[in-house]
Amino acid sequence: MCGSTHHIAGAIIGAAVNETRHSGHNHGYARPYEPAPQPPSITQEIKLRYARGDIDSATYHRLLEMARSGELSWDDLNQLRPTAAPAPTTTPSKKRDTDIVRSLNKLYTHRSTIQKSRKENEEILKRLEADAARLREQAESARQRAEAIADTDEASARSYLAVRQDALDRIAVLEERITALRQDLARLADLETELATREAELKALESRSKLAELEASIREDLLAD
Repeated sequence: MCGSTHHIAGAIIGAAVNETRHSGHNHGYARPYEPAPQPPSITQEIKLRYARGDIDSATYHRLLEMARSGELSWDDLNQLRPTAAPAPTTTPSKKRDTDIVRSLNKLYTHRSTIQKSRKENEEILKRLEADAARLREQAESARQRAEAIADTDEASARSYLAVRQDALDRIAVLEERITALRQDLARLADLETELATREAELKALESRSKLAELEASIREDLLAD
């Protein structure tokens, strides 16, 4: 293949020389010789194939080293099979970046809402638990007073027992709300875990997208060279 290339180049140069001679004979002067375009060097061809994605990074560096040391011929290069998939274009990756950023922003908004709700529920839970503890003390105090005067003042003992029962009823209502709040907090914790997992997945995709853009940019620079 190398010999064929030189033969074609020689034919082109010969034709250019003949045209120059005829032109000089007709007009009395010879036009300056314009060399024919030279075929790309083997190193340029390696860069071109890497830019197209025909070869991977490891193969690219290995071939460049062989070419610079004179160990790689055109025949050897043409017998190589593609070792890498074509590089993705930058436009789709930018679109993916936009989608990823939009999704991450939504996740951040959801997470902020969840954290605010969790904080509010925790504060309410503390107040309800404090109220329930206070009512238990009140119910226990009323029971003790009722027992202390049961033999001497039955009416007052019944009054204390009524206070105790009212406190127990209110405690029961508070316990239901406390249980519901704890369940809500558990659900919020599960949602936070799910959001954290999704966030990690999106950031991994974003990292791969940035890597693809970087690789495409490097190949474009190599192609420009």
